[in-house]
Amino acid sequence: MTKRSFLKTFLLFCSGLFSLATVWGAGRFAAFGFAVNRKRELPRDVFSRVEEGSPLHVADAGVWLVKTRDHEAVTVLDDKCPHLGCKPNWNPSRRVFECPCHGSEFDAQGFVKKGPASKRMIELYLEEENASTFKVSERPSSRQ
Repeated sequence: MTKRSFLKTFLLFCSGLFSLATVWGAGRFAAFGFAVNRKRELPRDVFSRVEEGSPLHVADAGVWLVKTRDHEAVTVLDDKCPHLGCKPNWNPSRRVFECPCHGSEFDAQGFVKKGPASKRMIELYLEEENASTFKVSERPSSRQ
């Protein structure tokens, strides 16, 4: 093997590795918003821990549970920002959800207070799965 053919083979190999790494990275970025192993279930007893005006984050289910004075029921919000999928945090002193990625802010019911997000946080629905568990879904149950 000559120096020239070795160098050509080596550069071809390196460019192939670079291409594979680029495609892999782009695929990971594109799938950023998808939760792979998230179990969208809530135990019934979690609702007793929700306090009025203080949202409760249930990381395993990927939701925020919110109870306000105006609503007796608990609102279930997806824990992803609708802008790019980052996880907003609750700021108790300002009483808003703040997205750490781009600075969007949402009120306690998930409505946009400050952009760049243009849509509210996704409101989720509960369906009784069994005596101790609720299943979380993006669409209301049709079995009512």
